Amino acid sequence: MCKKFSHLVKPLIARAGPEGLYSDMRIWMDSWDLGGIPVVFSYGFLKRAGVTCHPIKADEAVTHPYDEVLVFVGSDASNIKRLNGEISIEIGESPEEYIFNEPSVVVIPKGTPHGPITVKSIEAPIIHFLFGLGSEYKATTTKKGIKQPESKRYSHLIKKFIVPWAEDGVIYMNRIHGPGNADQAVFMDGKSLEGVGIFFSWGVYSKVGIWHKEPYSDPHTHPYDELLFAVGLDPNSLYYFGGSIEVGIGDELERHIITVPSVAIMPKGIIHCPMVTWLVDAPFGFIALCLNPELVIQRIERRKYSPSS
Repeated sequence: MCKKFSHLVKPLIARAGPEGLYSDMRIWMDSWDLGGIPVVFSYGFLKRAGVTCHPIKADEAVTHPYDEVLVFVGSDASNIKRLNGEISIEIGESPEEYIFNEPSVVVIPKGTPHGPITVKSIEAPIIHFLFGLGSEYKATTTKKGIKQPESKRYSHLIKKFIVPWAEDGVIYMNRIHGPGNADQAVFMDGKSLEGVGIFFSWGVYSKVGIWHKEPYSDPHTHPYDELLFAVGLDPNSLYYFGGSIEVGIGDELERHIITVPSVAIMPKGIIHCPMVTWLVDAPFGFIALCLNPELVIQRIERRKYSPSS
């Protein structure tokens, strides 16, 4: 049976991506795939030491006409505080190299040359995803300038991916909310991202149950567009999810089941939630992207909701 909001829940698409950017297949989607929401999204894995990407050629850099956020997290679901490797990125017309070995977020303001990214060392696959705040991928590729070793003009663009006020830098969501919520989660807002107009979170999930207890399980809306990405953690299969989750959408909380890596598109003002994890064969990841610099939840009159049986 065709559901009213089926068009808002879509499988993620694996593609080669723009020429010269990444050598491996990745999830790659833009506004055409995301209900017209002006975002470029990519998700994949860095698996080998010595790999260069974004761009692939070590003597080149790329520049975008929009802000971009590059995220690097470990694939070990038992401890998201570990990156399990060392990454470098070069930033600037006369590039400066920045090296990090902890989960990190790199903010690239529009018009800033950057790249390549290099995997210096690796113990386990590293998850790398990105958001570009444009309707489609656009880039200018140029030859790099002479590397500058000292000034560190762009050091403020490299952020540790932690929640500073939280225990151990992460939030243990299923200790606070419902049993199906994230084992560990982190988030960043626009203020932390040098004014880039998004709020996003990353979490890993391994338990069944509702994600939020009352009253936080109430359906809600946002005064902005939101994208919810359900992703797998298997570096050898972008199409493996590992679980079964359910989300309610619309005035009648139409139920949608996600069993493959997918995006749930939540246009501004649409009612959605609660969310329930029904099955976990392997831990999975979940990314929430809000096109607003802070999280704003508008709770609505509680509706009767019976999760799928």
